Amino acid sequence: MKQPNIRERAPSIGLHTQSGAVLIVVLLVLVMIISLGVIAVRQSTTDLKVATADQVGKLLFQSNDAAFMKVEKEDRILSSQVSSTDTLNEYMSQAGMEGSEVSFCVRPRGDKLFSVLEISKRNQRGGLESSNGYCDPNNSDSYVSEGRLMTQMTFVRPIDPDTQLAWIQEVEGTSSNDLEKPNASGKGTIECTQVVGYATSVVPALSKAPLGNASSTGTNTLSGCLKQPRIGTNTVDTCLEALDIPFQTQVQTYSNQSVGPNCISSTT
Repeated sequence: MKQPNIRERAPSIGLHTQSGAVLIVVLLVLVMIISLGVIAVRQSTTDLKVATADQVGKLLFQSNDAAFMKVEKEDRILSSQVSSTDTLNEYMSQAGMEGSEVSFCVRPRGDKLFSVLEISKRNQRGGLESSNGYCDPNNSDSYVSEGRLMTQMTFVRPIDPDTQLAWIQEVEGTSSNDLEKPNASGKGTIECTQVVGYATSVVPALSKAPLGNASSTGTNTLSGCLKQPRIGTNTVDTCLEALDIPFQTQVQTYSNQSVGPNCISSTT
């Protein structure tokens, strides 16, 4: 009897294994591509942030530097005029200004940068005597550029720990009770004082912090931060930093003295 022709079917286990391996490899390649893409996007975002921060930093520095140059030039020109008494130098050098802070907003559209009618003043005890000089984020006149950047300046007359010593703040040619002796121009002589100037520029548009308004005094708004004192624990800078507002502060120290008389100091 003829045996039937029985064909054995080859097992297909190897074919299924190959298909599964290819699928795993493809998935791994896709994961690698996606990961590389995410890394590239993050790197690009980081580079953009670094570039933006660098540009903002340069802009803030230039604004602060320009503010100091402008106030120095204005004071130098007005001080040469005999009839002028409304100058920053003379105002800060007045008797009784020790420990005082004078602030004003840099308003490029104004006629003058410094005016006694447009300042905010804190006395030696920290009390606010006037508040006409603070920058207002809601007022376009308070911005140096078109709605992007504003600069506020503060000048502080430190308290000299040696002011109790005889002759320490004396001016040559005057007696201990005569610091206002007229000089050649007819004005009173200016005390030999030191004044510390602060210029703080901020970019409100790059922050999510609330702007506040002209009456804001707390530390939870930009307007309130600009009203904080310069000396102490809670200052303008600490407030702006806490709210994550891009800012930069530049500090300069000035030694004030009149052109004619020479300052002398006690050696006792």
